[in-house]
Amino acid sequence: MVLGSRAGFGLEFHIERDPGLLCLDIFVGGLHVNSWDNAFYPPLLVKKLGDELRRFRTPAAPPVGFGSPSEAFRVAEAVWTYGDAGTGDAFGAEFADCEILDWGECTNDVLAFAFPDGDRIHLACRVRGQTAPRASAVVTVSRTSFVETLEHAFTVAEREWSIRLAAMNAHRETGDGGGTP
Repeated sequence: MVLGSRAGFGLEFHIERDPGLLCLDIFVGGLHVNSWDNAFYPPLLVKKLGDELRRFRTPAAPPVGFGSPSEAFRVAEAVWTYGDAGTGDAFGAEFADCEILDWGECTNDVLAFAFPDGDRIHLACRVRGQTAPRASAVVTVSRTSFVETLEHAFTVAEREWSIRLAAMNAHRETGDGGGTP
């Protein structure tokens, strides 16, 4: 089930793959950013999706000093990597605050930022580590579609986790010792 767009911002659930985890592929600008690991711990994924929703539901002005998504990404990546001293840019910390996809070990190898811009969100990311050469993507999506994708993903993740948790609790109550459905 694909939510959003692989070419823009997309989340693809694979509900049936693992009874104890939620398998989710993440796409930014056509780049599959977590192809090496897509099995998320359900409570963490639900929390992180909810956090992102709270950040982006309301339109916001771009960060002070924002010129282009590529330039903002370059500065934010430098701040993330080297700290403020490494950028020489007065706006670097504000750009770095736009980090997204910090969703646990499945997204450890992607550095991604979402720069708000009124009714648009500029997404920029780089996949590092597992892929050679390192891959990057920059794409602009409507804030509405970005938020709708997150909302749908939050609903699916929350529902699936509730179902799995209920099944695990039922196994415990019946005394069969099963930890996973």
